[in-house]
Amino acid sequence: MADIAIIGEVMLELSPLSDKNFALGVSGDTYNSACTLAGLGINTTYITSLGDGKSANIVRHDADQRGVHLLEPKTVINKSPGLYMINNDATGERFFDYWRSDSAASYLFNNEGLLVPMLKQIENHNYIYLSGITLALMSESCRSKLYLFLMDYRKQGGKVIFDPNYRPKLWSGKATALKAINEILMYVDIYLPGFEEEEILFNAKSADDVTQRLLTIEADEIVIKNGPQNCLLLTNNQMKNIEITPSTAVVDTTGAGDTFNGGYIGARLSGLSAIDSIKFSAKAASQILRIKGGVLQSAQLSALKESLDHITNSTENNQNE
Repeated sequence: MADIAIIGEVMLELSPLSDKNFALGVSGDTYNSACTLAGLGINTTYITSLGDGKSANIVRHDADQRGVHLLEPKTVINKSPGLYMINNDATGERFFDYWRSDSAASYLFNNEGLLVPMLKQIENHNYIYLSGITLALMSESCRSKLYLFLMDYRKQGGKVIFDPNYRPKLWSGKATALKAINEILMYVDIYLPGFEEEEILFNAKSADDVTQRLLTIEADEIVIKNGPQNCLLLTNNQMKNIEITPSTAVVDTTGAGDTFNGGYIGARLSGLSAIDSIKFSAKAASQILRIKGGVLQSAQLSALKESLDHITNSTENNQNE
């Protein structure tokens, strides 16, 4: 079974129970994907920093319970995890307030002396996954070191997966985000953008606009998410429209794209085709939409793993007949 290393920030999450009451959880875009992957039986390592104190230990306990192996700096950082609060409108669409600028992870991603030795520890993993949020938290010098590492990593046969996950508040400006995203796309094998990001960042007006732009990048496999709409798959210079079944009874859209990514990567690493992986990951994303918070519950992940195992076994049996 292939393994994957993920680079990002884990945060404490406040999810509303009522106007003034919130549930404390553990979340973060790439961490949500990591939990999904680990729940699907994929060996998952997560590079981050949590610092010290009770809040850091809450996150460590959560990761341990979910089977996500945390890889932190050996030097203890006297800081804490970041925090964010979710608010939802009547349709379940989410809005965030963040407290992360002085988090332990932000400190790590702005310190070459800490980050580079950690990257060396994952050079033998089959896959590396990160997002635009990860890039936004990094200093320009750390991003440059990351790109050099990814270039060498791919020369050794490693595969890089990237979701731009554009959050304007995290960047100094759109131009800075575009520069960073365009630079990393030189080293990406599987690209998982959303159609909305293609509209905002690259002025796409249609699926044809998206296709024409993405044909110019080097990624071998591109999946364009579009909320409840069908997904687009671009491989071998061909675009395919993959039909999905939209979720009903949406409670909270937090973590939908992250869960989709985790489901898609997990299915691909388990041997499913790109098309079958899209259908499986859409099913996973539909489940996170029905609950509060950004991470699927253990029972949901167990059911998804059973479903994935069944699909994988059926596919293998059909190929052997």
